[in-house]
Amino acid sequence: MSINKKILVTAVAGLALGMSSCKKYLDVNNNPNIAQNGTVNTLLPAAQLYIGSAMGTDLQINGAIWSQFWTQSPDGKEYIPFDQCDPKAAAYDVAWKNLYAGASNFYELYKVADVQYKDQYKGIALLMQAYTFQTLTDGWGDVPFTEALRGQNADGHLVNPKYDSQRVVYRGILSYIDSATSIMSKGNNSAPGTDDLIYGGNMNKWMRFANTLKLRTILRMSAVDPVYAQAMMDTLYKYNPQFLAEGDDAVIRFGNGSNNRNPLYAELSSVELGGVQQIAGSKTVIDSMNSNNDYRGLAFYTPVSMMGLVGVTQSEYDIALPSGSFSIPSVYTGANATSMSSANAAVVLLSSWESYFLQAEAIARGMVTGDDAMMFYSGIRASYVYNSTAIQSEAGLSATTAYNRYVNGDVTLSIAPARWAAYPVGGTIDNKVRFIITQKWFAMAGHQGFEAWTELRRTGYPDFIVTPRNSRTGDKVPSRFLYPASEAATNSNYPGLIPVTAGIWWDAL
Repeated sequence: MSINKKILVTAVAGLALGMSSCKKYLDVNNNPNIAQNGTVNTLLPAAQLYIGSAMGTDLQINGAIWSQFWTQSPDGKEYIPFDQCDPKAAAYDVAWKNLYAGASNFYELYKVADVQYKDQYKGIALLMQAYTFQTLTDGWGDVPFTEALRGQNADGHLVNPKYDSQRVVYRGILSYIDSATSIMSKGNNSAPGTDDLIYGGNMNKWMRFANTLKLRTILRMSAVDPVYAQAMMDTLYKYNPQFLAEGDDAVIRFGNGSNNRNPLYAELSSVELGGVQQIAGSKTVIDSMNSNNDYRGLAFYTPVSMMGLVGVTQSEYDIALPSGSFSIPSVYTGANATSMSSANAAVVLLSSWESYFLQAEAIARGMVTGDDAMMFYSGIRASYVYNSTAIQSEAGLSATTAYNRYVNGDVTLSIAPARWAAYPVGGTIDNKVRFIITQKWFAMAGHQGFEAWTELRRTGYPDFIVTPRNSRTGDKVPSRFLYPASEAATNSNYPGLIPVTAGIWWDAL
C-alpha cells in the first residue's frame, strides 16, 4: 500500500530526523543497498520508524485478520483479499521495502557507530537487525540474509542477493543477538538519548529486550532444530538472564500532531481511504472474550450501545449490517478511523506479556526449570497493566481489580473465574502450551496481530479458529506471505510464486 510511504515521510519529518537520509530509502528497491550519509542520531530513529511502520500497518492488518482479531468491515472493502486469504503479491511491496529499508539503516548505523566508537548504538543496531530479519523470515520463509544489504561496491556489490534457508537465518539471528549483548555489556557511555524512540537509551531495557528476543527465537526453532535450540537455551539461562517485565514493553509512541500519528490510523484516515472504517472486530475473539468476562475486550474494541461487544463473523463482509451494530477496534489500537484519539496508539514490537508467556512455555516444555504457572499469570497481569488506562476509562476498573475478577471471579457479582485463566498445573505439556498460547493470543488482540498469527501457525493454538466464510483456502490458515511483486522484477534469485498455504520451516498447521 503506497500510502505507507507518505505516512513515513511525515512521521520522520515531524520528528526532525534528517530527511536527506530517510528520503533515499523511500525509493529503494526490495534490496536496499544504498549507502547512508547520516549520523547515528538520524539513522537510529529513521530505522526504528521504518520497522514501526511495517509492524504497525501492513503486518498488523494482515496478521490481525488471519489470527481472527479483525475482519473486513461491511462498511468498506480495502482488506477483502486478506479476509479471503487470497492477497496479491503487490500487497507486500511496501512492507518488504520498509523492513529491508529499516535493516539497511541499522546496517549503516552499525558502521557509522563503529567508526565513532559508540558501542551501544552498535548493539542496538544488531538487535534491531535480528528483530527485523526474524520478522522477514517468519512472514515469508526463505529470505535474503547473508548477502542482503551489501549492494555497495565496498560491501561486495551484491545486487541480487540469494535467498537463505530459515535455518540459516535463524542461526544468524542468534549470532546477531549474542554479538549485540557482548558489545552492549562494555558500557562505554555511548548510549543514545531521545533519538532512541523505543527505550530512550535505557541499555538495561535493551539487554532485557535481547534476552527476550533470543528466547522467542529459540522456542520458535525448538521443534525443528531441537538439539541446537536446547544448547542455545542452556547458554541463555546459564547466567540467570533478565527478560522484559512490566513497564519494559518495546513500543514506538505517537501523538495527535499531523506529522506524528500512529501509522495505521494515518492510513485509515487518509484521503485515499476516505476515513471509512475498514476494520471490524472479529466474532471469533470477541465471543471468547465475552464468555470469559475479559475486560481487555473493552480496551481492544468499542461496545455497541447496551449490547456490549459484538463481533462480525470472519469474512462476512458481503452481508449488509447497519453501521453501529457491530464493534470496531478501539482508539487504543490505532485501527479506529472514526476518532482522532486513535492517532495516539503506540506500535508494540515486543511486549512484557509476550516475555512472560515465552518463559512459561520454556518451563512447561521442560527446556528450563521454574514456575510456569507463575509466569502464566504474570503474563495475564502484564497485559492488564499495559491496558490499564483503557480498562479504567471503558470499564471503570483498575487493572488490579479487572485482573482479579478475570482470574479469580467475584462471587458478589456472580462472575465466575475465566476458563482460559485456569492454568492446568498438573496437565500435560500440550495442554499447558495450549493455555499459554491461547492466553497470549488474547493479550495480543489489540497490539500484535502479526505475532499472534505467527504463534498460531507455530503451535496450532488457539484451536477454535473458524473457517472464514469467504475463504479461498478452505479451512487452512495461511502459512506465509507472498513474495512481493517488486522482488520478481529486481532480484534474479527470486524463488517464484509460492502460495500462502505452503508451510514454512517451523509451521505446525
